[in-house]
Amino acid sequence: MSITIKNKEVLQSYILTTAKYDFSVYEKRILYRIIELNQNLLEGKKLNDRYQVNNTLFKSKEYVMPISAFLTTEDSKTDKNHSRIKKALKGLQQKIIEYEDDEAYRSAGIIFNVEINKTRADNVTFYVADFIYQTLMDFSKGYRKYELKVAMQFESIYAMRFYELFSSQKTPINYSIDRLKEMFGITDKYKETKDFIKYVIVSAKKELDKCSPYTFHYETMKTGRKITSIHFVPIYQPQFEDENIKKNNLNKQMSNRWFISKNIEEYLVHNFDFNERELNNNLNLFESIYKHFSEEETLDFLAEIREPSAYAENRKGFIIGALKKKVEKKFEELYLK
Repeated sequence: MSITIKNKEVLQSYILTTAKYDFSVYEKRILYRIIELNQNLLEGKKLNDRYQVNNTLFKSKEYVMPISAFLTTEDSKTDKNHSRIKKALKGLQQKIIEYEDDEAYRSAGIIFNVEINKTRADNVTFYVADFIYQTLMDFSKGYRKYELKVAMQFESIYAMRFYELFSSQKTPINYSIDRLKEMFGITDKYKETKDFIKYVIVSAKKELDKCSPYTFHYETMKTGRKITSIHFVPIYQPQFEDENIKKNNLNKQMSNRWFISKNIEEYLVHNFDFNERELNNNLNLFESIYKHFSEEETLDFLAEIREPSAYAENRKGFIIGALKKKVEKKFEELYLK
């Protein structure tokens, strides 16, 4: 099954990636489309005529898009009344996203006030509270980058979640079974660990193996005689990566600023108002950052200094100075031991 969609890389907040929720596949597709539109706005891109995101007077955003944005070609043939999408829209009005770390607990409903206009090519309109919008765009805890088309075409919600978790993940990672069940909103399901592994982990892995640029190998870990955690090893499958995305990434590397990633550039421009001249004036610094730190490390650092920089007399000077100190410290660790 396939969805008619222009593929692109989507940046998703790590807060959402590891949040606690149990969505259906169709509910997740709606959420993917919301994230896609948010990113288009962040990048300053003009939306297709059938898509709109409008500010309201009530601390919310209005989204308008065609129902076809969530459907596979098979859905279009078998569900003429769009009952699955209506059910998903209703479900998203009743469900909340929860996120908790050492600093805070957050929860909120996803959408509200849904309307399907049958006289306008089945356009759907709904609203998202600013709190949810800000959460979806909050990269302070990191992010995951994945191909939108791949994510939208999965038939299992667990394949979607594991794809998000392991996209661009380069190092092994451990998750307790309790933590995974909390994240997936299934603490009351699969009482037997063997069933959880079979119906959640193994089934998701089979789907990822078939079509995803990222999948995983897993091993069970025991506390005493009981399986309590899973050790995951990310696996990159380049044969499933979009060729156009590969080509675009290569073209970016060949430009005179190839060592400033698009995501870092956008973060500097949108959060700190850097312009072309200011970025070009610090090319040597950004090249050093590229050589010594991953994109995720740099974005995490920028997120850490975002708030203190707001109190600086010269905010951009503060940012550049902090980045230089970070590079100098790394240089000392590597070469001045």
